[in-house]
Amino acid sequence: MAVSILQSPNIPFDQAYGPNPVTLTGIPVDPGTGVLAAQKYVLQIFRNGTKIADLRQSPNGEAKAIFDIQNTLQNFVAPSPSTIEETGYAGLDLATATNESTPYSFAAGYENNGVVTIEVTTSQSFLDFGGTKEYYDVPYSAARFIPIITTNAPGCTNVLKRADVFSDVNTFRLGSEITDGKPPWLTATTKVFERNVTPDDMTTLSYFNGVSGTGPASAAGIEAFTFWQYNGNTLLSTDTIFNNQANGGGPNATTGQGTTPSYPFRGITVGTGPINFTDFNGTNVTHYYVAVNAFTPSSCPGVTTNLTDDSIFDVFRLNLISPLCNDYPEFQFSWLNSYGFRDYFSFSKRKEKSVAINRNTFLKEAADYNGSSYTVGIQDRGTTVYSQTLMERFSAFTDYLTDKEAKYLEGLFTSADVRVRFNDLTIPQRYEFVPVALLSTSYTEKTYRKDRLFQYNIDFKLAHNIKSQRG
Repeated sequence: MAVSILQSPNIPFDQAYGPNPVTLTGIPVDPGTGVLAAQKYVLQIFRNGTKIADLRQSPNGEAKAIFDIQNTLQNFVAPSPSTIEETGYAGLDLATATNESTPYSFAAGYENNGVVTIEVTTSQSFLDFGGTKEYYDVPYSAARFIPIITTNAPGCTNVLKRADVFSDVNTFRLGSEITDGKPPWLTATTKVFERNVTPDDMTTLSYFNGVSGTGPASAAGIEAFTFWQYNGNTLLSTDTIFNNQANGGGPNATTGQGTTPSYPFRGITVGTGPINFTDFNGTNVTHYYVAVNAFTPSSCPGVTTNLTDDSIFDVFRLNLISPLCNDYPEFQFSWLNSYGFRDYFSFSKRKEKSVAINRNTFLKEAADYNGSSYTVGIQDRGTTVYSQTLMERFSAFTDYLTDKEAKYLEGLFTSADVRVRFNDLTIPQRYEFVPVALLSTSYTEKTYRKDRLFQYNIDFKLAHNIKSQRG
């Protein structure tokens, strides 16, 4: 009996921050005595052909070995690049998940007297994103992030189930509840997730790039993103960004190529904010929708761009709001959400800034005892600063919140990677996010039921201290 892999992380993807069990079975047994003929199981993990872990474990009471490889995988996923929020503004319209995901494969066997025998290898078909999951989510429930499509006559792509977006946004309306402009394919039961954005906001949305079901061969993943821009009930334009390598995405180089996505193309991020969506129509826009399209043949009825009308992912609507004239300059927060990508929220109420100063001093003698005589000027220093640390701190307050907004902001309060855009007209870098460290070490949940009208506030400091000279 050969060593085999009895249990492994989910395909097509799993999340690195949570159990990623691999169970091996089949360690050799002496057929005559029934005694184990090997001392340990061996599990080797490879990434792009390079061995990143070599794990050994003695058989347990069931003659198997159970490894949890999450700590290994966490070393190879990272937060999105520091400029991901500028996707579509200072770079290409799309970005792949080079940082946010990692591919890997296995080799498994046994060790006896220090000699390793490998009996099974896998292809690099395993993938983890840098998200979190519950301790009991084994195998991981990835299906809700993967759209289901099928083929109908005459060979057209039909959307059977929309998939979830890699976002913790929880505020939505049904299509039947929307009374102003909306796309014709948006049905009464369609969930439309919403974000409020100001004209200066920069946001992104991220998606798993893949499909399931029996769609056409050319519909292997995300083909394009379509933005439907409205002024009230009036459709201003529909603007399409094709998911190809020229636009920063992929793996397709041309429309309808049908290449099966693999790392790093399994995650695609698109710029969606008024500032980083390239074709934003400006002050005329009251709201716009982000739809994700699959490929469908041009021979299909009503098709002119080889794209499905219907979205294969949940529809996002961005509502343009204008800050009140008596509001403070906006602080737009970007944070690492539970799926390993970015979410956003703007704090527009009271702001406070302070600088915490830690000075190291020494007492300098006023006179120069190496001089020709004892002389002291009234300006000569005694206490002297030989070094000091200046930490710039901020406190920001939200507007009044709904219960869903408060729940959504819990992700910000617990995130390990937070960035802030200071939307102040006096700052030349107002369209750039800077890294910050949260100073708030706890939060108390607030709800309308117990708090009525309520706000949240957050304390943070810049990730880099202010530079200071010596005295």
